[in-house]
Amino acid sequence: MPTDIQTTIDALSGDLSQIAPEDGTALIGSWLNDLEDADWRGAKTLHADLVSLRHQLESDAPDAGRISDLLVKLGESAERAAPEGGQVGEQVTKLASTLMDAGKRLA
Repeated sequence: MPTDIQTTIDALSGDLSQIAPEDGTALIGSWLNDLEDADWRGAKTLHADLVSLRHQLESDAPDAGRISDLLVKLGESAERAAPEGGQVGEQVTKLASTLMDAGKRLA
């Protein structure tokens, strides 16, 4: 996954209300590009959930509850998709935890 995992973790670890929607959609766009042709377990689910999250952020009236649910779901999916061991596995596991934490903070 070429998209910088740490950039995503940093963005989600801070005050979510300070993230401009266009910054969120740009980051999501990077992940969508990376996942477009991915064929590993869970890639299509992550792609679909990211599309839903992008639609929420682009909406005139984003639904915080739906965004919260999507972040938690993305975290759960990333956790299942994380490779076993290694540096990438550890990074994806940390990203998964950060996504779930961010979703719970919005709830």
